Amino acid sequence: MIRSILILLSFAFAAFGQDISWRLAGPGGGGWIQSIAFDPRDKDVLYVGCDVGGFYFSADAGRTFEIRNRGLHDYYLEAIAVHPTNSQIIILGTQSGIHRTTDRGLMWQWIRNGFPKLDRHRFSAPIGAVCFVRTNVVLAGIGRPRVDKDGAGAIYRSDDTGVNWRRVDGGQLPADAIVSDIKISANVILAATSAGVFRSDDDGASWRLSSDGLPHRYVEELAFALSAPETVYVTLRCTAQNKEPWNGGVFRSDDAGRTWRAVNGDGLSRKVGAGSDTRHLSSNPKEIVVDPRDANVVYVGNRDWVSAGVYKTTDGGRHWSRRGKADMDYGWITMWGPAVECLALSPVAPDRLAFGTSGHIFLSNDAGTLWQQRYAKPSPDGRIVGNGLAVTCAWRVVPDPVRSNRVYFCYMDIGLLISDDNGVSLRRSADGMKMGGNCFGVVVDPQAPITLWAATGWWKRNEGDICRSDDDGKTWCVVGNPQSGLPNGRVLELVLDPQSPIGQRRLLAAVNGHGIFETCDGGATWRAIHDAKQPSGLLLDPSDSKHIVAALDQNIHETRDGGKTWERLSPPGAFGNITHLAADPHSFSALYVTAREHYDKTAHRMLPGGAFRSDDAGRTWRRILDFHFAQCIAVSPANARVLYVATMDHPYRDDPVAMGLLKSADGGSTWHAENTGLSLLNIKAVAISPRDPATLYLSTSGNSVFIGHDNNTTP
Repeated sequence: MIRSILILLSFAFAAFGQDISWRLAGPGGGGWIQSIAFDPRDKDVLYVGCDVGGFYFSADAGRTFEIRNRGLHDYYLEAIAVHPTNSQIIILGTQSGIHRTTDRGLMWQWIRNGFPKLDRHRFSAPIGAVCFVRTNVVLAGIGRPRVDKDGAGAIYRSDDTGVNWRRVDGGQLPADAIVSDIKISANVILAATSAGVFRSDDDGASWRLSSDGLPHRYVEELAFALSAPETVYVTLRCTAQNKEPWNGGVFRSDDAGRTWRAVNGDGLSRKVGAGSDTRHLSSNPKEIVVDPRDANVVYVGNRDWVSAGVYKTTDGGRHWSRRGKADMDYGWITMWGPAVECLALSPVAPDRLAFGTSGHIFLSNDAGTLWQQRYAKPSPDGRIVGNGLAVTCAWRVVPDPVRSNRVYFCYMDIGLLISDDNGVSLRRSADGMKMGGNCFGVVVDPQAPITLWAATGWWKRNEGDICRSDDDGKTWCVVGNPQSGLPNGRVLELVLDPQSPIGQRRLLAAVNGHGIFETCDGGATWRAIHDAKQPSGLLLDPSDSKHIVAALDQNIHETRDGGKTWERLSPPGAFGNITHLAADPHSFSALYVTAREHYDKTAHRMLPGGAFRSDDAGRTWRRILDFHFAQCIAVSPANARVLYVATMDHPYRDDPVAMGLLKSADGGSTWHAENTGLSLLNIKAVAISPRDPATLYLSTSGNSVFIGHDNNTTP
């Protein structure tokens, strides 16, 4: 039986809290940097946009950053346009539309005037390009160029610096064209699209195809030469499929885009890779900037893996040289190379350039000869110290059960990082791991704390294993894989039985797509105890090691004989897709579930999301929080009536920002938000320190980790 308690929450309600203030922790970098811009009047001011982390501001040329996300309804920043004379005004192009600030990002306003109505199930007006064409006139193009989706052949115009918009393309672009760039020189406006270059000579009122000389029409980026207004360059995507000739590269026009010629001279890589992923295995110059002093000095950034880096020409494209790479200061991220996702040149100091990758930011002060990393603070002893450019997605945080200030940070893409000073500095721990690029959880042996187990694998595909360390995370060996009886799948939960013998530890693992598995020898061998395809929660009764409660295939099940027999406890359809299962540390009969809503096609109804509670060991449930996508729940060890719920939202629709962290001080009857100091409200997980129940850790999907202290947990 389910009894709902509906909690009404507003967006404004999610902004502040009274009990907890948060501080940012974790490394810098490690996430997708996809937009970057220098201030047009200050060479030291740098603006950066991430795919899930939002907007970053630096006043010291990238040595330190401040996250400025207040008011954003989408953290996916495709484009940044700074007002040419008043840099307080900035326009962002996001998947959810236009965002505008008049104070350099301290507060953002979501602009929808003139755009299609909001859609709950898709992006109705994703912005692929933004450009100031006059001091008050802004153009924006529709599309998602990074993923090649949602082209509408649409260009919008604002005549009041981005407040009100109207569509101006007149249907003259192909209906599915993705707009990836817009640039202006004198009275000529060019738009780069997936269907070619389009030109307007009347401030965007009319457009015509202007692609003569291009071998095909998938255009990436544009750059005018300010010193020669008729000269403009474009980059063309390589669309060759596993065979020559290579058909991408750089093209130049000296008649403002009417005709084009290739300038892929000596030194510019022309590789065509084999396989289905031609974008990353074939040379693909994408980003392009021109020195404002000389129309023949051009920089392009290759986004592929086989020829990654920045290339420079000083003779208009007849010869190119690769800048940096071999002697670059990579910082702590050495797991992948400098595939360029965004590139900027300072208008007031043209020898200063910056580019972003899927993890780094690099800056050059000498026209690209030397590059320095600008995503983390240098540390002489090799520790990793963040500089505010927190763009990582944390899967979860695990405070050490024995040692004060020891914390394990489990990340997507960068794996496991360990801190011995509560997140101030970290070190990466991956030596010996086979799939150490992603870490989904860590277990510490409380009686032998130098022994650790880690769940590693891939998040884009269902592969994974379990690693063990007997030297406090310095080195690892794989102990859970198909050879030892654990199938190749992502390990979603890993639980240690503290009553098992030291040296022959019993652990339980929930393996996505395969079920629940058990080892009784510290991981050397494994056996299946349930074959559920969707195990999403796992609890071991601290008073009875044979009693296991698990979320299996969207229902709650239990075994009281160590896995020989199982019983389903929850009624069918009680929840949507279960995201987390927790127990009251004071009483194992009090169970909690979080879930995301899900439409059941068989039952023809929406299964509910939110937070749910059972007081009879899982047989009956009531909803204590009505929210469409609750991600995780934690119960305070100091006070069982204090609950914390992490919220997420779907990343494929307008307004994909959640409610942050919600707290209840009365067992779930009422809730309030605790988001003071949080720069991102999409929370993956919440954890409570076992040594200090007032200390909490939030894993975010884009701004790393936040650590807070709850000043009000007393009964």
